[in-house]
Amino acid sequence: MDRRTDTHLRNGSAGPAPAGIALEQVSKSFATRGEPLHVLSDVDFAAEAGEFVSIIGPSGCGKSTLLNILAGLEEPSSGRVSFDGGPGEGRLGSAAYMPQKDLLLPWRTALDNAILALEVQGWDRAAARGRAGELLATFGLEGFEDHYPADLSGGMRQRTAFLRTILADKRLVLLDEPFGALDALTRANLQAWLLDLWGLLAVTVVLVTHDVEEALLLSDRVYVMTARPGRVSRVVDVPLARPRSYDLVSSPEFTALKADLLATLRDSGPVPAPVRAQGVRR
Repeated sequence: MDRRTDTHLRNGSAGPAPAGIALEQVSKSFATRGEPLHVLSDVDFAAEAGEFVSIIGPSGCGKSTLLNILAGLEEPSSGRVSFDGGPGEGRLGSAAYMPQKDLLLPWRTALDNAILALEVQGWDRAAARGRAGELLATFGLEGFEDHYPADLSGGMRQRTAFLRTILADKRLVLLDEPFGALDALTRANLQAWLLDLWGLLAVTVVLVTHDVEEALLLSDRVYVMTARPGRVSRVVDVPLARPRSYDLVSSPEFTALKADLLATLRDSGPVPAPVRAQGVRR
């Protein structure tokens, strides 16, 4: 299924149309006790309706701050935000935001964690559970709906958090390193799972990640940022046809793209000085 079809994952019915978002010459500074901390500098960014766009860059370059601006949790110090073709002032509450940690409530089951956003929106508990229950198999949680977070694997916890994010029913989904804390094998399995799921999602997705392979595998476009203050050093359109499978990562085309992007990343941040162990003479 093409990602831009109007068929939404929930209930097989038509969902809200995905929304585009854009930043123009956005800068962000934070007040400190000393000099202001300049985090972002003149960032141009765009995620068109229905696209999957990734942001990568060195640690501390302002990726999460940029995501907070997209979500409306922060406002830029200067520059302009556009949402769905209009001004960005009303974007707060229009995005579903999934952080790196799953943030599941330990006293709620997987199913009841998944429906939290619906309950906040005023849904009847039974109706919310029914709606989430229809998606348990799709999210690999069937048979585990009554398990508490402590009894779930790391991958299941992340899928539960992702189901909660999708059930929020927003036109824009923001993912802040959602698989970053997982082991390599679990992360690869979840990347393959999300790649399959992507064909059913009628949303715009912006992903922050440190994983070049993840960015290339999932995205239509990748933004590379420099060290703080973060600027966009390069924009890479990913020329890989959809639908994609995880097997793509071993192809010569993918390997060449990955090597090129890694070279850009190496040029985007400061190289740490070598550390000399105490007591070692050179």
